[in-house]
Amino acid sequence: MKNNVEVLLEKILEELSLLSVSIKSEALSCFYSEFLNTENRKKMYELFNGENDAKSISEQIGCTPRAVRMFIQDLIEKDLINFHKDGNAIIPEKSVSKIAVYYNTRKLDMEGIYE
Repeated sequence: MKNNVEVLLEKILEELSLLSVSIKSEALSCFYSEFLNTENRKKMYELFNGENDAKSISEQIGCTPRAVRMFIQDLIEKDLINFHKDGNAIIPEKSVSKIAVYYNTRKLDMEGIYE
């Protein structure tokens, strides 16, 4: 049988989860309209799975590795994706949490301007 503290913690976690879904959904919508504004970028992002490098992604979608590297670098500079290196190659991976933090920080910064 659960004690009162366990029940309360479960309720808090459930509420946080619901709040998190809303925040992430709004942030993803902004991210898609701001950063995935071309078909090539959408295709690139879909391949950010922690296994593909820029060359592999470019070959799969039919664009230049340079275009993919520039897009990856832009997202890394804004801390919107996870990545790791394999030699000189950068391997990108999607991160919904980083996107949510980015847009909510930006929103808070903008709200601070008007106070």
